[in-house]
Amino acid sequence: MTAYPEPQARAPGAQTPSPVLPYFNQRPAPIIPIRPIGPEHREQLLRHFLALSAEDRYLRFGYAASDERIRAYVDSIRFGQDVIFGVFNRKLDLLAVAHIAIEPGQTARAEFGVSVLPRGRGLGIGTRLFQRAAIEARNRGFRQLYMQCLSSNAAMLKIARRAGMTVHNEGGETEAYLALPDDDYQSHFDALLENQTGQIDYWFKALMRQWRCFWLFGRCAQGVETA
Repeated sequence: MTAYPEPQARAPGAQTPSPVLPYFNQRPAPIIPIRPIGPEHREQLLRHFLALSAEDRYLRFGYAASDERIRAYVDSIRFGQDVIFGVFNRKLDLLAVAHIAIEPGQTARAEFGVSVLPRGRGLGIGTRLFQRAAIEARNRGFRQLYMQCLSSNAAMLKIARRAGMTVHNEGGETEAYLALPDDDYQSHFDALLENQTGQIDYWFKALMRQWRCFWLFGRCAQGVETA
């Protein structure tokens, strides 16, 4: 595989790149509520990944992931170190999941991975999740966001090119990376606003789900997560 160029340290007082990432300069992004995901959503994460077809699992993980491998992956997610974002539908199922993987001790770059269920494709959700991941990585001080995928993964390659990432193809695999500017007040405000919007959207969907249960059945099943 082609080696990534190492992110260069910024000299004190040096001018940083524009705080506007390449994709942000294009057309306005669709309004898609994105919510941070914690360990309390591990079961929803598992259902999301198990719902992927064999082909989708191969594209997402780079290998034919069995149900057992999926369960092991979900159990291995390091909440508190890695960052997970999700898009929920009105039934509180995870329609899409983004995983920002951060290696222990790594301070220069983070890895992005994403999966979207078939009924959520073609709506710009994957690109919006990348945009949210870039803001998060930037605010955490990382200088580079990168991703690895199979060269046949057209959806990931589309995200990479729309975001202005540098793309390297070698054999059947592709690597892409995006240099991130320094964080600023605007980037932190954007992250706060996105988180609050995603949280309010989730609460609203949870309340509407409970209302429908009571209206139709006079009661609602236990275990509806509203946190």
